[in-house]
Amino acid sequence: MRRLDMKRITTIGILVLVSIVLVSMAGCGGQAQTDSSVDAASADEVRTFSKYNFSFQCPKDFLIWQDGLLDEEANENSGLVQATPEEDNYPLFAVSWIRTWQWGLEGSLEAGFAGIENWEGIVNITKGNVVETTKTGQRMLLQVGHRMLYQYYTATTETQGEIVYGVVGAFYCPDTQRTFSLVTMQKSTTGSSSQEALAYFEGYVDAFVCH
Repeated sequence: MRRLDMKRITTIGILVLVSIVLVSMAGCGGQAQTDSSVDAASADEVRTFSKYNFSFQCPKDFLIWQDGLLDEEANENSGLVQATPEEDNYPLFAVSWIRTWQWGLEGSLEAGFAGIENWEGIVNITKGNVVETTKTGQRMLLQVGHRMLYQYYTATTETQGEIVYGVVGAFYCPDTQRTFSLVTMQKSTTGSSSQEALAYFEGYVDAFVCH
């Protein structure tokens, strides 16, 4: 089940990325840091994924899946990486990238949501306001750097009617001439929370380094 779910997400990601060119809310430069108060999922133990000239942190027990986008397998030019718990679909963190000269951030946000709309079992997506910020290294929202857009959303699962929520973002790195797409998704137990979603997102972006 886990492998099938992730493969479906990957397939949609390929179609959306090729048609509109996805970009991301990731950071450039700096060194990845571990801080238990702001880490990706408030976990005591984290692991660092470092490959394809970028790195991020996630809980140590998360499964990490890698797949190709423009090629059969992920490489420095394009690909997709997803991280989720072994026994659950949530919380989910996904980052895709492609080397391109294009960097239309508004269209890239729309592409990210188009991908989520096509994920099996996700319905009734409600989008929040588009927020513009900048980022260079660690601490999203606090450093001056490249233009970045992100947008909060809520949705429901079709089979169980559960609320899920997260952030979709768009960011272009001119230094490496790559665009990244970053998506977080969580399952709500107490109702959706934009503040909680942003804090979770910040944890990943905080430790995301584009080398």
